Amino acid sequence: MKMRLALLAALTAACNTSSADLLPPPFGPNGQQPTRLFFPTGLAVAPDGTLLVANGNFNHAFDSGTVASIRKSYLDGLFRAARDCDKATPDSGCDQANSDIAFADAVMIGSYAGPLMFNAAGTMALTGSRDSGILNAVTVGAGGVLGCPPRPGNSGKDCRAGLVDLGKAAAIDAPFTIIAGDSQGPGQPAPQPVLFVTSVVPHVDEVSGGVLFTSANVAALDMDNPARLLFTMSVASFPFVANGTAVGPMVFDSSRRQLYLSGCYQRFASGGAGEPGTGICPNQASNLLRIMNVDGQADSRPSLLDMYGDVQSSLTVQLLLADRDANGMPMTLWATMRSPDTLVQIQLPAQPSVAPRVRRAIPLPVSPADMVLIQRPAGRPELIAIAAEKAGAVAIYDTATSSVVSQLNRLGDSPFNLRQIPCPAELPSDSACLATSVFQACRVALIEVPTNAPWNAKLRARMGSCP
Repeated sequence: MKMRLALLAALTAACNTSSADLLPPPFGPNGQQPTRLFFPTGLAVAPDGTLLVANGNFNHAFDSGTVASIRKSYLDGLFRAARDCDKATPDSGCDQANSDIAFADAVMIGSYAGPLMFNAAGTMALTGSRDSGILNAVTVGAGGVLGCPPRPGNSGKDCRAGLVDLGKAAAIDAPFTIIAGDSQGPGQPAPQPVLFVTSVVPHVDEVSGGVLFTSANVAALDMDNPARLLFTMSVASFPFVANGTAVGPMVFDSSRRQLYLSGCYQRFASGGAGEPGTGICPNQASNLLRIMNVDGQADSRPSLLDMYGDVQSSLTVQLLLADRDANGMPMTLWATMRSPDTLVQIQLPAQPSVAPRVRRAIPLPVSPADMVLIQRPAGRPELIAIAAEKAGAVAIYDTATSSVVSQLNRLGDSPFNLRQIPCPAELPSDSACLATSVFQACRVALIEVPTNAPWNAKLRARMGSCP
């Protein structure tokens, strides 16, 4: 089952935790087991370079998912080995099995985890469980030591009780995208750091005559105490705003005080077992970019920009701000889109009265997903690394030449999340190091990109395998 199908399954799955003894590795299912990766999704980098991986448990083989930490020293060793793993006969050692020397620690969280996000202090990592509405939280110490925040139900390495039920608190039924930002409401002396959270499942407000009236919100949580909900903002309501559909990707523009949100997820009247189902909006002839002023807080309403006429793509998968001017204001919003598969450059005007404008669309390998911005030295134009889910690849796009200059293949089935991680000191100063979770292959792949010669990018290692 491909990652996209697994996502749709997660959106409609009922929570089944009746087999409490089927604990995930390393906690079970039959006593202590080696730590391993199983359907990894979110990645996050701790301040000391430790890599955190959220294991999604998408086939529900265990009672829950986990967050595991991978030692920086282990990752450094794989990069220093300088193997070439993207060829028919890869160098020896390219495929690294799950190993105790790789993992520093692990804790249990809920199933169907998505992206991971740190708080500002780098002491807590958060991810949503799409089957329960729970916001999972994991404390992170030096060397990748993990624990649970002091909340009722959490104990030791068992963090399954989570931090807050966002379904009940904010109608965020399936928390997915989590990003850092700030908001300064009326009467507030300064912007307050917050975490913005969206749901990929619309909330059902009412059912009338077989018609679902749905809505979608953004929740703003206190950065220092993410269990505290500050306010919610409505991004959709049926039938008046965006037809009540939910969003996927989201980015925060601190200069313009705006959130940009996109994607389209819809509720259906019958999804099996008598419950409404959720999936990607079918038969679309629109691709909405939703723009919200965060300082309006609960009174904010989205502006809608339909990009379909310019791009002909019906689904936006990820968003990325780039091309900052001398004042730090981003002038470009990049978007990966599907049907057809493209990287889209959207110009952001300096004047708030002018709408964003699509400048170009670049064909990409099949099913583009996550992307990460790679800065180059001496102020040179940036690079963008883009995961291609169905191609099992990562493409490197050079904004200086407006072209894909490299493609790393043989990562495995369904690359999901991309993160730039610290390179070991021994690598050349122009090297950028990347990690990507490979969902269906139950692994993390490591890539080195020479920013001065990105066409020489190399796949350095594939770590992990499915149970």
